[in-house]
Amino acid sequence: MHPDFLAVGHVAKDLSNEDHRLGGTVVYGAITALRMGLLSPAVVTSAGPDVCVSADLSDIRIHSVASARTTTFRNRYHRGKRTQVVVSAAGPIGTDDVPVQWRVAPLVLLGPLVGEVEDELAREFPNATVLASLQGWLRRWDEEGRVGAVRWDGADVLPHVDAAVVSTEDIVAPGQIDRWKDLVPVLLVTEGRKGAWLHFEGAWRRIDAYPVAQIDPTGAGDVFGAAFLIRYSETRDPSESARYASCAASFCVEAEGTDGIPTRAQVEVRLGLAPCPTERLRKDAL
Repeated sequence: MHPDFLAVGHVAKDLSNEDHRLGGTVVYGAITALRMGLLSPAVVTSAGPDVCVSADLSDIRIHSVASARTTTFRNRYHRGKRTQVVVSAAGPIGTDDVPVQWRVAPLVLLGPLVGEVEDELAREFPNATVLASLQGWLRRWDEEGRVGAVRWDGADVLPHVDAAVVSTEDIVAPGQIDRWKDLVPVLLVTEGRKGAWLHFEGAWRRIDAYPVAQIDPTGAGDVFGAAFLIRYSETRDPSESARYASCAASFCVEAEGTDGIPTRAQVEVRLGLAPCPTERLRKDAL
């Protein structure tokens, strides 16, 4: 069976004290797809011998490129703001690393963490609905592993995908968002508990967040992106898909790790009980 959802990028070890859990955009994205009712989500990744990805993602097909190390982060949160340290990084992922029979997947999530997804992959799925999570293209780190942002043009990726999602935590250079919105049909800019901005057809629209008790914000943006991709492939309606994504992400923050990722039924119930409005605000720069 060909995958009906393909996520490409590193899995990551997220360290907390002496313990760790498996994370990364592809982990949260593939689990979201599974809980939304897709039948055969798959992940292309690269990892070291210190993790067994297939054991942690037992219901998801994995193609892992061997690497000496696994991408590993140490995350700290203070007043809702995250500080990251890169402990190690796995190898790059290119077109040749994607199994040929998987390249027909109708939904593709490009989810780099440390710049590992080569730009050429954005052009390899012409018949799919493709969403790019930009964070991994924006990260650089110093000799001590402290993560900072870098200016990224986006011209080799954004024109070749259907939508892109980025967090304001990952943006430092003025004017980047304003440039990106003109390169990609749909741009989503997430702001954590403040909600998100959606840009398409020349205008920005505000997407409110759901007011829930936050326990762990890790992965919420990844769930937002994956849920948007799934719903957008079904409706082709960016506003409705963004409201759906906001609702899905609201469940994620209510539990630790991937435990809070919701089912489609849960999202539909919450959407019906408390619709999340979208509002057209302006046509100028964000």
